[in-house]
Amino acid sequence: MPEVHEVIFYGKSGDGIHLMVDRLVQDLIRRGFYVMAYPEYDPERRETMARVHVRVSKEPIYERGPVTRPEVAVFMDFRLLKHAKEALGAGKIIVNAPSKDLLNNYLGDNDIKPELYVIDLHGLRRKGIDYTPHITELVTKALGL
Repeated sequence: MPEVHEVIFYGKSGDGIHLMVDRLVQDLIRRGFYVMAYPEYDPERRETMARVHVRVSKEPIYERGPVTRPEVAVFMDFRLLKHAKEALGAGKIIVNAPSKDLLNNYLGDNDIKPELYVIDLHGLRRKGIDYTPHITELVTKALGL
């Protein structure tokens, strides 16, 4: 059975989550990986929670369905952590937040201590910097690819 890495992205419709995942997928395909990605929306599409399920492998991927054991969870907004408790079991979490201190205060004391990667996407956007390569780099680093 091939080793399949699972990643789940959380965002709100309009956050640019699909563009970012598309660029990640294209980058991984260029590197020789097999990738499967598909979005999942809440019933109302405008400004609702969007999830994008991603699987990556060196061999063809035959598993279908939602990502249930993500190695990496990516949050486009730290406030979405409240709505995605199942992703807190991921070993590594990438979060859009202004600072790691704010994120630690937001998470509070809990038994779950994933490895956190914090990136300030809003700060990059304000400076006119394309944030998608930064997320792609963080995800591939977190997966060890």
